[in-house]
Amino acid sequence: MMVSQENEKAWILQLVLMVLSQQVYATDGSGNFILKQPNITISSVGFNFVNISWEPEEIIEKGHFSVCYNFSYGFLNKEKKWLKLSTNYHKINLRMHSRVEGSVSNALCKLDHILVKSKPTEFVYNSPQIYIDIVSCVLLNITNLNCSWNVRADAPDDINYSFALRLNSKWLPCPHYFKRQKKNVGCYMQNVFSDYKDGNPLSKIKTGFFSSIYNFSKTFKTEAIEILTPPRNIQVSSDNGNTIIKWLPPTSIAINSFEDDTSSTYDSDEEANFFLYEIRLIENKSKKEFRQTPIEEQEQVFTDLEKDKKYYLQIRARHKRRDLSKFWGEWSIPIFINEDNYAFPDWILIMIAPAMFATITFFLCKRYMKKLLITSIPHPSQNIKNWLHMNESTDIRMQANIAAQHEQSVPLTEIEIVTKTTDCDWKP
Repeated sequence: MMVSQENEKAWILQLVLMVLSQQVYATDGSGNFILKQPNITISSVGFNFVNISWEPEEIIEKGHFSVCYNFSYGFLNKEKKWLKLSTNYHKINLRMHSRVEGSVSNALCKLDHILVKSKPTEFVYNSPQIYIDIVSCVLLNITNLNCSWNVRADAPDDINYSFALRLNSKWLPCPHYFKRQKKNVGCYMQNVFSDYKDGNPLSKIKTGFFSSIYNFSKTFKTEAIEILTPPRNIQVSSDNGNTIIKWLPPTSIAINSFEDDTSSTYDSDEEANFFLYEIRLIENKSKKEFRQTPIEEQEQVFTDLEKDKKYYLQIRARHKRRDLSKFWGEWSIPIFINEDNYAFPDWILIMIAPAMFATITFFLCKRYMKKLLITSIPHPSQNIKNWLHMNESTDIRMQANIAAQHEQSVPLTEIEIVTKTTDCDWKP
């Protein structure tokens, strides 16, 4: 009786020690195990990465169990992720998050199932404040990168982020910035992916942001931000009244598609299905859209086009994975059906006609106004002078005749005749 009481006291004491040490007692029927609560170490690694590590669980006799770790983490106001790990560390990509929370438990697993685990050890990591959000990038014309970001309103005046692209194990600084209120808010880089035209696909694009207090990076999947060029080598043919359209896929640095235009750019049917296409068919005279069709193949057959009407079509493409690709590519140049394949939009005529009229009017006015202002007036010839002189004499004679006609005649009785006298002849 005394022995059982002593064993009971020892067992109670062991339970108290287990609770105080945050350990868990487990059994599988063949052995007993005690799982300790892990001690966690947090360290930052490289650009906006944090490494979580802990002491490995060591159990000499583990029976049918295997040691594993129940790991969870989540960013601020985000749902947590749960992982079953076989290693005693895990690296978390913070991206643009400033805080991460999580926990780790030592566990015993059987196959892929966690059978028992210790009490968790929680951790919190706060990175330096990031004053950038809403970072977006677009890949244009195969080799040009255009990125923009928003600087938060609470950013200090002395904080300004510089931008760089990680390529071939080097950081390429931004050559052309877009600015707002003296702060960098965008970058445009030209011809930075020309090396990938050799057939080497580029699956990810890594960008970096540098400031005086904290540096971080953001990685994009290439096919998620690439705006594709138009499909190539579009051909139109007819067969028994049907119109057949064929084309080759657009070039892309996300996959190996930099072959020549005369052959298919893919080696298998699986690779040929990387793109989704859209065909826009427009009736030429009315400019009304006849049909707009999404298609996965590189061929389209129209059976209902009227022979007496003229149409033109355009094709564009995007990456097929809707969960990644957000952008449709550029439309191809118009390809005409039932007439020459040449596009001359009406708006160009509307703009060109007034411009040509204004230009011709300007040069005509400039030419003749110059002659009118600079050319001297010639002197009149001798015949004109004589004619003018004769007219002048005639006018004088006419004026004399008119004056004579208007003189009044005076009777002789009213005329006083005065004779001239000398002083000697005068008498008072």
